Amino acid sequence: MRRAAREHRGMYLVHVWLCRAVEGAPPRELAEEFRAAAAPDEGVEHAVAHHVSGRETVVGLFLRLDGLAAAERAAAAVCARVLDRHAAWGFAAVSCEAVLIMPVPEP
Repeated sequence: MRRAAREHRGMYLVHVWLCRAVEGAPPRELAEEFRAAAAPDEGVEHAVAHHVSGRETVVGLFLRLDGLAAAERAAAAVCARVLDRHAAWGFAAVSCEAVLIMPVPEP
């Protein structure tokens, strides 16, 4: 029964936008720290970090949970733990929300 319930969970991509006062690439282990900080019931399947600009980084979290709101809450909780554990990195969370993909109309 437990396995059947897991099969109905959706996969969500949540972007966590981070900013810090100093410029430079994020630490190489940033994505791994997000995965390591996740509790088993938070559904984190994969994490990837991208340096967007001098001070901005986005972490993409792929979560398998029962709904979009649950995925965003879990991503925010994981983010809070990472930022607390690594305060010396100087990041602040700017936003934490799902990526909504809109279909592009064909010409």
